[in-house]
Amino acid sequence: MLQPAGYTEDQAELRRQGDTSSDDGDGDDLHITIPQGLPEVNPDVYRDIDPLLFKGFVHTQANINDVQFVFKSLNQHEFEMLRLMQPDISSRKEINKFQALFLAYGVFMVDGINILIDRDRHVPDLADFFANLGISASNKVVRHLSEINRRANRATILTEAFCMEPASRLRWAHLRGLDLTIAACTGLSGTQTLGMNWSQLTWRALNYYDDMKETAEREWENSKFVASSMAGKGMSQVHSQDKRRREREREDKLERRDKILRFALLGESMDQANTTAPMQVARTVEELSTQLERDLKGEKDWHDLVVDSHERRVTDEKDQRVQHLRELQQGFDEQYGPQLVAGGSSLQGMTSEEVRFQIERRRQLTAQRLASQSHPELMDPKQAEFAEKWGSISKTTRDPAQVPMSAPDRKPGIPFRTAPKK
Repeated sequence: MLQPAGYTEDQAELRRQGDTSSDDGDGDDLHITIPQGLPEVNPDVYRDIDPLLFKGFVHTQANINDVQFVFKSLNQHEFEMLRLMQPDISSRKEINKFQALFLAYGVFMVDGINILIDRDRHVPDLADFFANLGISASNKVVRHLSEINRRANRATILTEAFCMEPASRLRWAHLRGLDLTIAACTGLSGTQTLGMNWSQLTWRALNYYDDMKETAEREWENSKFVASSMAGKGMSQVHSQDKRRREREREDKLERRDKILRFALLGESMDQANTTAPMQVARTVEELSTQLERDLKGEKDWHDLVVDSHERRVTDEKDQRVQHLRELQQGFDEQYGPQLVAGGSSLQGMTSEEVRFQIERRRQLTAQRLASQSHPELMDPKQAEFAEKWGSISKTTRDPAQVPMSAPDRKPGIPFRTAPKK
């Protein structure tokens, strides 16, 4: 094969430049910087979050006595309803009745019929059906329904990690401002009667705070752009500090997501008791009643702790930014003094008393200037041109009726002079 002229020499030069095994040790290694972003997570980890957020529940199918059932997870509103419907479960009879109601509220579809459309009418019939099902069969259904609720609880914990993924922000852009329970979002009729679960509330709260952060960052960038026109090279330090701050936030975000994933999937401790708390999954009727009693007492659950943590984080970032601005102002005053930069202006506005004083002072000066002129029309520039042309009128403050009007000396002429006769 024919090679272009100089091909061998060029290849030898490239090998010489890239050779790092020379004896003199002067060779430079070839370094390639890989973009550092948040590592992607296997989408299977979030497989229960999509139905929990955008349908309102996690579901599974079951066959009971040759009838096809679709069971769903229960949210906090349904647990509260069960607690109000059956407040006393001290006796065995009451426990069985509570268990039947628990299974009835966990039904989504029966033989292809959507129960949520007219749920209040179907719940008594479903409760009677599960009450007559038998203890062993009923306990088996309870275990399967508890497993669905366990998956929903784990998905609720993973909601914070899911909010750090690009897919979450994309879905937020699609559904921002919409009710997540309406049929237009879920694609199912009757979901508006369920209310929003903890995962949906957490997802909305975290995205709301992300929007606030993006707005604050945009305003901060605009402020830096305005300040750079006056400070010049002094803003390079501010840009460096912002770069380090964003890198630190990215590292904290990655560490936070890793802790959440390990806690939800592997059961490892997060070592942050004030940020999140383990969610107790009700596997039996007694555990379910205990969890409901804690909710009625007003004890903070996982969702409340996560929202409080993010509120503190946003507040701390705002305080840090304000403190940073104060330090910049103090450093500027120490270096240049309290005087303003050339072309700058004071950012401190006048009080209402000062504004009123300035208005009254301007009115007084205007009135004095007008009062000093008896006949302002004589000060008109056109009047001055007229006076210069005729040579007898000048600027004066006298009455215009007393100003003499004399015409310049001219040779008398003959009006209507005719041409001479030839």
